[in-house]
Amino acid sequence: MVDLKAKPFYLTDEDIAWVTDTLASLSEEEKLGQLFFDLSEDGPDEEYIRDRVAKAHMGGLRYMNRSPEETKEHNRLYQKYSRVPLLICANLEAGGNGGCLGGTRVGDPIKLAATGNPEYAYQQGLIGAVEGGAVGCRGTFSPVVDIPTNWQNSAVATRSFSDQAQAVIDFAVANMKGIQAAGLAATAKHFPGDGVDERDQHYSNSVNTLSKEQWDATFGRVYQAMIDAGVEMVMAGHIMQPAYQKYFNPGMTEQNVLPASLCRELLTDLLRKQLGFNGLIVSDASHMVGMTSHMKRSEMLPTALNAGIDMILYFNDVDEDMDYLRKALENGTLTWQRID
Repeated sequence: MVDLKAKPFYLTDEDIAWVTDTLASLSEEEKLGQLFFDLSEDGPDEEYIRDRVAKAHMGGLRYMNRSPEETKEHNRLYQKYSRVPLLICANLEAGGNGGCLGGTRVGDPIKLAATGNPEYAYQQGLIGAVEGGAVGCRGTFSPVVDIPTNWQNSAVATRSFSDQAQAVIDFAVANMKGIQAAGLAATAKHFPGDGVDERDQHYSNSVNTLSKEQWDATFGRVYQAMIDAGVEMVMAGHIMQPAYQKYFNPGMTEQNVLPASLCRELLTDLLRKQLGFNGLIVSDASHMVGMTSHMKRSEMLPTALNAGIDMILYFNDVDEDMDYLRKALENGTLTWQRID
């Protein structure tokens, strides 16, 4: 379903040949590892990094912030030992402080939007991406495009730009353009939209309770604008959207409602087909209760991939997670076609 020549990839025939040849050269273990972002909490320990890459074959990396020198060396070593270049990402939501210790904190999104001038959002995206890129970042899990209409929501109250859809569009698109101007990939999150429920998906189930028409007029407008403007990644939140799941699957019951990270109706039918997103769909962290409360991890990982997730944040245990996927392939729950 992905067109590598179209937005947001724009690959040439030569680029696509590299992709095809590289994919064909991967072992089965390497293909499975490529489906994960790894989480690194360690410093630049070369022996550890070499062994970790050899074991996990991860496709992406999210690291914990250290000094610029340590962070740059850490990311250099991960790239050195990875056969396929890693997509190394950080949370540059407020500026370069998300890329390494001492990076420039420009300001939370709510602060930028309070100025009324999207140029500040552009500059925050640019500054964060320049500083993140200087230590080896190639992408950022930002901007946050949630709409906090529930004043009791603490998860995204200051991390999002506004409770008005048009303001979110104006500032998030400007922020993304700043990120891209520095050569990094941007991510719109947390699909299908946080800020309606007061509950936090880190610790609980979370529901976007808007009707289909309400969602279209708010979050739908925001995601369509981000997609049209060329966002490279969308992060699927562990947030349910029953109205749209029922729209695409009228026969479902309340017991079948799933968070977007596990829901084919939301990721494939709504995001891919209806909104026309052609980029990378990444899950939010796979240890959050909003995801883990719905099924065992052995079922959760293949369900997420079949729903439309392209990369999973993060391994829980490398050996166990790889084994879960192998068993899903053996019993037909997953296919190598989907993995490829």
